[in-house]
Amino acid sequence: MTRKNEPHFFHLTANQVRKLEIVKSSIEEPVTKRDIISGLIDGAYAVALKTLYQDKMISRTDYEKSLAQIPDYILDAI
Repeated sequence: MTRKNEPHFFHLTANQVRKLEIVKSSIEEPVTKRDIISGLIDGAYAVALKTLYQDKMISRTDYEKSLAQIPDYILDAI
C-alpha cells in the first residue's frame, strides 16, 4: 500500500527533459523540474475540475473543496 505523500518516480525521455529545460529557462525565478511538473499537474487538475463541474459530473461542494488544493496563481490562469 502506498502512503499518501510518499514520492513516486517516473522516467522521462531525453526529449522530455530537453523540453523541461526550455520551460525552465523561460521562467525568471529559480525553479526545479519538479516545480514545473507539479505546476503542470495542478493546472491539468484545475482544468479537469472545471470541465467536470461544467458537465455536472461533480457537485459545487466537491468542486470548491477541490479547488482549495490548487495554488491561486494557477486558479487565476484558468
